[in-house]
Amino acid sequence: MASPTPFKDKVILITGAARGIGLATSHYLALRGATLVLVDVKQSELDAASAELKSKYPDLQFHCAVVDVANTDAVEGLVADTVKRFGKLSGADKDFERVIGINAGGVMKCMRAELRVMEDGASIVNTASVAGLVAYPGLQAYVASKHAVVGLTKAIAKEVGGRGIRVNAVCPGAVDTPMLKEQPQEANNLPPPPIARMGKPEEIAAVVAYLLGDESKYTTGACIPVDGGGFAC
Repeated sequence: MASPTPFKDKVILITGAARGIGLATSHYLALRGATLVLVDVKQSELDAASAELKSKYPDLQFHCAVVDVANTDAVEGLVADTVKRFGKLSGADKDFERVIGINAGGVMKCMRAELRVMEDGASIVNTASVAGLVAYPGLQAYVASKHAVVGLTKAIAKEVGGRGIRVNAVCPGAVDTPMLKEQPQEANNLPPPPIARMGKPEEIAAVVAYLLGDESKYTTGACIPVDGGGFAC
């Protein structure tokens, strides 16, 4: 029988943790025993997420940090503090939806700092988008930034595979999060996928958890669309 807490001995760093997919991933991993480092740029939203998690999972070990991932020194300090506080860093999930302009730069800075301290068996999951796999009109900057995230994911996966570290990306389609409402109008006018509804944050979180967990030990360099079949059309 599978363990109900498969992440019991893992320390996972989650950026964009205060809402949407990041918050759903925090819940998903907390329920499964992970120790969490929750990162976001807005103190008020991070405080609300912290209170929500503390109320639902009273035994959860976690730490919250307000960090701008565009700041190299802040990212380096975050990772160093995580290792000092919890002894290691087992995995990282990076959701940069709200900082479109620094998607690729933020991913690179975080991965560089994380890879310095990660050991054999660690896993990184980047949140890209189906816009990193195909192009959409009217969303040039977003498409370019997400293609960069996909490219970085694949390139770094090849570089660190020999160390036993895996790097993958999840590529959501339209997901029912606050961020979707803040996107340009073009993002809300895309054709519906075969599963004709928006995705739920917890459906993305489940794929993130799979890629962070031991069940995906032979998976690296993968960029998995979770979009109701839209990418298959």
